[in-house]
Amino acid sequence: MDGIIDLLKHGRKRKMSKRSRDPAINKLREVKAEAESLGIPETIINGLQAVDDLATAREDYCDSKTSTASEPMAALIKDTLEHPWQNVYEEGKTAWNITPRMMSGNLEGYVLKFLVSASKSKNVLEVGMLTGCAALGMAEVMPDDGKVVTCEIDPYLVDLARKLMDRSPHGKKVEILTGPAIESLNGLAKKNQKFDFIFIDADKPGYCDYFNICFSELLAPGGTIAMDNALFGGKPYMEDSPPNEGVTKFNNMIVTRKDIYYVLMPIRDGIMLIRRKEDMNGTV
Repeated sequence: MDGIIDLLKHGRKRKMSKRSRDPAINKLREVKAEAESLGIPETIINGLQAVDDLATAREDYCDSKTSTASEPMAALIKDTLEHPWQNVYEEGKTAWNITPRMMSGNLEGYVLKFLVSASKSKNVLEVGMLTGCAALGMAEVMPDDGKVVTCEIDPYLVDLARKLMDRSPHGKKVEILTGPAIESLNGLAKKNQKFDFIFIDADKPGYCDYFNICFSELLAPGGTIAMDNALFGGKPYMEDSPPNEGVTKFNNMIVTRKDIYYVLMPIRDGIMLIRRKEDMNGTV
């Protein structure tokens, strides 16, 4: 989940993190640091910095040209960014050290909103919730009888997200299933539940299993699946990437299938969209 966000989009610059999700930018910064240590001419150093600045400016520009978050969503994003995650982890309240960059954020959130709205989805499934940014965003563009079912394994996040989402009138459209995602998905399949749009953004080793059950058991006719973090910090296309790493394994599995269309969009950390060929070819 991405989430370095211009919160209220009032012209404030996004703070640059020490490491980027783009390995090309990280390599650029390494080269710049080495060049500085070697006493390379300042014009070269400045040129390298200018490239880094352009990459940052592009992200800021995309944020600035994306619709502003609703007040409840802006508050949820702000509270997620300011939450004392390190203390929460050290106190043993969460199983892992959560960082705000795991959040979908406003730009990716609007991508999901457009997809849900354009498809007129009334039943949405999310695998991996964090603090509810994506779930609430999708609920905001759904009709009053629409529903987002989201799966989250961490009880602390479930309680926190419920409080954050319930400050919005759209929070009532979100149902949270607590526990391991695969168990929640199997439970939904046993009830013969179907979903128009499915967003998967949970633990990466489970991606293949999550996709398989969602595609075969839970995706409604004409539905779409969106997989987040499909670029995963560049690991899938880097030469030293382990072939069995979660996202790499999933991406490699997808391209072997003959029954689907798929497209990997370089939005934030990558979103892969997947649909049945029969749905896109209009043969249903």
